[in-house]
Amino acid sequence: MPRRFFVALFLIALLAAPVAGLRPASAGAAASVATLDAPARPAFGQLVPGREAVVRGDGDCLRLRDFPSLSGSQISCVADGTTLDVLEGSVSADGYDWQHVRVHGVAGWVASDFLDPLPPAPACGSQAGSSGIGPGLLGWVPESGWGLVIWGGGTAHGIANAAALKGCNLRSVWATKTEGGFVSYIFGAPAFVNVAWFQEFPGGRIPTGTPLMIKCDHTVGRLARSIEGAPAAAALPIPPPSSAAPQPVHAKPAPTISAEAAVVIDAGSGAVLFDKDARESYAPASLTKIATAILAIEGSDLGGWVENDVDSRVMYDSSLMGLLPGDCFTVADLLYGLMLPSGNDAALALGRHLSGSDEEFVDALNTLLHRLGLDDSEFANPHGLDEAGHHASAYDLAMLARYGMTLPEFASIVGETYWTARGSRDLSMRNGNYLLGSYADADGVKTGFTEDAGLTLVASATRDDRRLFVVLLNAPNRFEEARWLLDWAFEEHLWPG
Repeated sequence: MPRRFFVALFLIALLAAPVAGLRPASAGAAASVATLDAPARPAFGQLVPGREAVVRGDGDCLRLRDFPSLSGSQISCVADGTTLDVLEGSVSADGYDWQHVRVHGVAGWVASDFLDPLPPAPACGSQAGSSGIGPGLLGWVPESGWGLVIWGGGTAHGIANAAALKGCNLRSVWATKTEGGFVSYIFGAPAFVNVAWFQEFPGGRIPTGTPLMIKCDHTVGRLARSIEGAPAAAALPIPPPSSAAPQPVHAKPAPTISAEAAVVIDAGSGAVLFDKDARESYAPASLTKIATAILAIEGSDLGGWVENDVDSRVMYDSSLMGLLPGDCFTVADLLYGLMLPSGNDAALALGRHLSGSDEEFVDALNTLLHRLGLDDSEFANPHGLDEAGHHASAYDLAMLARYGMTLPEFASIVGETYWTARGSRDLSMRNGNYLLGSYADADGVKTGFTEDAGLTLVASATRDDRRLFVVLLNAPNRFEEARWLLDWAFEEHLWPG
């Protein structure tokens, strides 16, 4: 590699601190958004009884025990991101520091290494303590060749989507390592090639303010956007088959359903097990929010604070999180507000935070669809309300959800039944996907409804480590028909191995 590359990357690392004070202004921005840094986590012993803490398990649940020891009996496993009350009592045992807590009315002990004191809500409108870097790429993004950027937080594939919007078909990303030297992420390479990247960035999340070198080309291929003049983009890794397709083992036919379009897909192989007009496009309603959530997870700091300008009080006949102008919530809490109560206000707030305007976020949504090769679909807004040119096929929605469920943060959110967002005020919400809790194997993902779309559903269920996705469009009996199709697919197919 040319020596000038290393020199350039070294220079951008040196310049990162002063550059971090800048924030790009998006043209035509429709909202004032702020990314505020949450306070650093205090050390053990600074969890304060009488206050709250949040579980930070990197996607895993945290065991609540009846005694402060590994030998204590497990009472429950508390989901990542859950807020709990800190009680009097802390003990060191078995190599862990244990904290007495209460969650959902039940008291017990948890390892405090996996707790963060709940950060106080910031003063909305104040940039004090902010890095000044919003979501996206700040710096030089070429259509071809090497570019120097500062990343606003998220994953490598979030970088690729942001780069595609600037005309760059991203081939690789380079960063400086903590101990010196460089580490790269090569798009399309076998997993072992990128092992060092994930060692440097656990979970694949690159912090806000990280200086990067990017390599672009302008090759236009099958995944180029269909919109005239739009840039090409590197393909996202739609999960490759992890197993052979299941085979039908009985003669029992699939159930008759009233849905206008439907599909059943095996997650492991990507095989279609049932198809009713699955490649025809229809109004998807709030199933659109699956794509909005993916962009937010991959393209932002989930702990970053967002100052909202959306007024839910004027969004008549809408499903809502309940946002008011001036509210401050983290990106993570807005995601719960997006996916559980299906907040159209949260969709707008996230889109404006990520892209600066509703129009620019729509471009990002369609870039994501085309990078995934989902060419039967196109979106005109981030929430799914009826609008000309806003359509999707059942197959595309199933594959979109299949990709989303590979993201631990996405899977955790859509599997949650209840959530309380704690920002400038508290907002409690419930998941509208009633398959959760009523169908034993259900673990996600999203419901929807508009006048044009009718009742819609993308459902995920896992049985014996086999996951299926069911999509139903314009389905008056969506939950019942989803159960029928899931039971039929699980019971009438045999998985190899």
